[in-house]
Amino acid sequence: MSVKIKNNMMEVYNPINGDALESIPITSSDDLDNALLLAKKEASIYNYSSFYYRKNILTKFRKAIVKRADELIEIICLETGKKSIEGLMEVVISLEHLKESSKYLYEALSKQSRRSGTLKTRKVWVEYEAMGVAGVISPWNYPLILTISPLVEALLAGNSVILKPSEHTPLTARLLKTIWDGSTKAQNIFQIVYGSEQVGSRIVSSPLTDVICFTGSTSVGRKIAETCASLFKPSILELGGKDPMIILDDANIDRSVDAAIWGGLSNAGQTCISVERIFVHQKIFEEVVSKLKGKIKSQSCGFSRSSIGAITVESSLDKIKSQIDKVRKFSEIVEGSVEKGPYIAPSLIINPPIDSEVFKEETFGPVITIHPFKTDEEAIHLANDTGYGLSASIFSKNTKRLKYIARRINAGSIGINDVLTQYGIADLPFGGKGLSGFGKVHGKEGLRAFSHQKSYMANRVSFKSELWWYEKSKGVEKILRKLIKWQYS
Repeated sequence: MSVKIKNNMMEVYNPINGDALESIPITSSDDLDNALLLAKKEASIYNYSSFYYRKNILTKFRKAIVKRADELIEIICLETGKKSIEGLMEVVISLEHLKESSKYLYEALSKQSRRSGTLKTRKVWVEYEAMGVAGVISPWNYPLILTISPLVEALLAGNSVILKPSEHTPLTARLLKTIWDGSTKAQNIFQIVYGSEQVGSRIVSSPLTDVICFTGSTSVGRKIAETCASLFKPSILELGGKDPMIILDDANIDRSVDAAIWGGLSNAGQTCISVERIFVHQKIFEEVVSKLKGKIKSQSCGFSRSSIGAITVESSLDKIKSQIDKVRKFSEIVEGSVEKGPYIAPSLIINPPIDSEVFKEETFGPVITIHPFKTDEEAIHLANDTGYGLSASIFSKNTKRLKYIARRINAGSIGINDVLTQYGIADLPFGGKGLSGFGKVHGKEGLRAFSHQKSYMANRVSFKSELWWYEKSKGVEKILRKLIKWQYS
């Protein structure tokens, strides 16, 4: 249990022991309308602010986060059940993103000259403008990282922001807002509202928001996409994943096994790019399985000395257990140790049916499946057999095979002999395909995702009129026909 909603209050609990942490009022309809109106008013000024001003306030924000890093780590762990190292990593990656995003602001959004082709008397260029008000709806599994990323990009692009954090983890976002207010003196540019799906839906459908960025489940993302499409409102959707890991027969086995354990079990598997499905060449399948079994059995999940933390949301426990139980009769399941509480034993499921839920649907827990394959084509087919397309990883020493397989994997990002690390690289665009959503965050692409691109043209030399305007010489058509042969043949 992490939250109860009653009497227009969100009662937030520690998911590990059920202790009440705090109660937060749900934002009323009137207060939400007022926040949106204020955001629109602020946007009319901030949308046209200088890059220097934006970088300056984000730098102040970053430095203030550093000073209160320990508070953030504590509150992240309290409301999610993470281990302290995982809370610390959230802070580190968030600070890295804040620092690096500002570095490529000018490169991403500055005025850019374009070629005018045959029309040498024309000067042409593009500029990037803020969209207006950005509605950001962030999830519970990484309440700091997955809030900071779109927040920073929207603000650097010149948008005012309305943020709705997950109802399961509002305390991290609230502390973040406190840090913002105290360090930037620009309180109204970034506002926060609280609630569940109803509040999020109103942000999405409001005529006062100009772009929506949502991170969460595919089912909710589909509803948001439908609403935004009906309003012709742009959206950025980072949704679920069922990420495959392919281990070729020439791979470094020990590194591959260690990567699988980290990629599948960190944050109790509650990561959109967790390794959930492993495909191993049949030549090394038994060796990889043997080593994974040993690693899994040595892992533990619990509050005390274990390395794996809690399942944050109570409903996720039932889903994960159900997926495992449905294949117990058909597959060998190897489990680590688990304490009593909101925990799932680290699990390796060997050869579950490929039509099972644990193979097809996102698990979002410390559970990994493993299958053998004979050919590279079979591995590609298995990897692409879910409809998700967020991320994938491939382990091999053969550059040619790596390139061949990577280009055919249905995913927005590929890790070569590594897992998860790509998300922490601020300049590398991140986003999915298919059931995993669309649009990009991070890098120049992330800043541009929150911007309108506008095209400009101006005359270098002004004439009274142009050759192709009305009332021109009848010889213009003859000139144009000659131009076709001279210029394009």
